[in-house]
Amino acid sequence: MAWSHATPSPGNAAYPVALSITQVTKSYGTRDSVTHALNGISFDVPAGEFVAIMGPSGSGKTTLLNCVSTIDKVTSGQILVDGKDITTMGKRVLARFRREELGFIFQDFNLLDTLTARENIALALTIRKTPPAVISRRVEEVAAKLGVQAVLDHYPNQMSGGQKQRVAAARAIIGDPKLILADEPTGALDSRSASILLETLDMMNRQMGATIMMVTHDSYAASFASRVLFIKDGRLFNEIRRGTLTREEMFARIMEVVAFLGGEQAHVA
Repeated sequence: MAWSHATPSPGNAAYPVALSITQVTKSYGTRDSVTHALNGISFDVPAGEFVAIMGPSGSGKTTLLNCVSTIDKVTSGQILVDGKDITTMGKRVLARFRREELGFIFQDFNLLDTLTARENIALALTIRKTPPAVISRRVEEVAAKLGVQAVLDHYPNQMSGGQKQRVAAARAIIGDPKLILADEPTGALDSRSASILLETLDMMNRQMGATIMMVTHDSYAASFASRVLFIKDGRLFNEIRRGTLTREEMFARIMEVVAFLGGEQAHVA
């Protein structure tokens, strides 16, 4: 497992594109009453980038996440993950791809209550029939990186919300996925736990080379990303790149766009 990569600059040819979305549409309804949740959206995410997706309710951000995560099928267009076209894969290939190439962090943790943190983190490797000695070593490594060593032998009901979410983050990255998808990961957390998780995601990106796409309505959460894409009416509306901005300056820029969009309430740090 590669624990340290330099975070690439977008467009740097030395780094592959982890995610490429080209003219993707997703429509619902009948011919007489069609809703276009996604309407020809296109963008790339270079390997090693932490990108946040924002937009008002109904903008298409959740639909986009569902299509990238292979939960939903696009109506037209192409989605490549590590160069593989997920829009043409059959069910069996998709299931294996989802298990081996994608990592997931959900708002409600999705930890198995009957397994300890150690067993939850190891699950992805266990399913792949990874040798037990390798699993044990890698669980210890990722737990140390994410600061959850102390709760490895605890069950979910013995952990705080922040600990559960960091265990979920450890589970997401242990298989060295090509792309980690985070769906409103701070939505069920208090402010302190949310900050700890966001710092964890930032560390996973900067120190462990994780490529992360996070869907969020929270401007504070988005300020941790290296780039924020705003979606409106199923189309790419605007983007902000961190560059040399401080996180506080990034937050202020995001708030300006959210205000322009008539957006939702943002968490204030």
